[in-house]
Amino acid sequence: MLARVAADFYWLGRYIERIEHTARLLRHQLTGLVDTPADEVALGWRVLYRALGQSAPDAPADLDEAEAFLIADAYTLAGNLVENETNPDSMVSCWEMARENAMQLRPQLPLRVWTCLNRGFLWIRACEFPTAWKVGPAALVSEGIDRLRLLSGIVDATMPRDNAWRFLELGRFVERLQHQTVLLDIWNRFGRTRTEDPSLSWADLLRVCGAFELYCRRHTMTVRRTDVVKCLVRDPEVPRSLRFAIHHIDEMLVGIDPLGSRYPLGRPQRKLLHLAAAVEADVALQGKTAPEPEQAEGASESVFQQLARDGRALHDVIMASYVDYPVAEGLPS
Repeated sequence: MLARVAADFYWLGRYIERIEHTARLLRHQLTGLVDTPADEVALGWRVLYRALGQSAPDAPADLDEAEAFLIADAYTLAGNLVENETNPDSMVSCWEMARENAMQLRPQLPLRVWTCLNRGFLWIRACEFPTAWKVGPAALVSEGIDRLRLLSGIVDATMPRDNAWRFLELGRFVERLQHQTVLLDIWNRFGRTRTEDPSLSWADLLRVCGAFELYCRRHTMTVRRTDVVKCLVRDPEVPRSLRFAIHHIDEMLVGIDPLGSRYPLGRPQRKLLHLAAAVEADVALQGKTAPEPEQAEGASESVFQQLARDGRALHDVIMASYVDYPVAEGLPS
């Protein structure tokens, strides 16, 4: 497979996963607008924007002013992440980039996969956000999630298990690993119980990750921080746990480069092994928390910040190993 084709499949998977991650965070935030106190709504927007790597929105300090500001400006804050084409991480921008990658892959992509992806892009581009907002703030992002899951099902049902599919899935799970480590780090910062400040609910994190019902079956209706972290870090049966993502990345790398999974390990496999060891380490579950959100630079990294850094390094190693190589190395001797 050409490195260019592998990169297109890889980034196609990353963009698809990025859209769904943004949509899930938005759905959770917009669903709770009506019956959530103003200070918690403001905290939710700050967390959402931090989780997506964007500057946090500012709200007035006065609670009455903050409530009026956030209810009125929630439309703008959500629209920036849904329909703003100048924002490279908005849903419509990521969908457009995924479509552009898919256009380059038309000979290798099943017709039904392309059709579903293209219809999704045409839908979100033609969608009138003001009209969708009147129907329900969370209705548009919920439909977007449904369309992405339909696309995932069509990919699973129609694509052969060759390197094209492997690079697509590799991109999806590398993106998921990076997003989940950032999300866990942010909840670790803001999810602690503080009597004077609003804090995030660990039950809400489970709902964002689609793991609340499974958690209740495995544990109890009482949500504890340690059990939530254990569930979202180590549980191999939770689709958005770190261990689940690492396991699937390992499967894709074994299929792409079987020799790299044997001794001596290839660079991506070594980096992934380091990540897997960090996830299995007890320190991630011993209640070690991150520094205060506004703490000065130079503070020691939290466990999840280290995992996020290693996740970014894994992406760099994958690109260096399979995509970005010197021209001389690709030429016959």
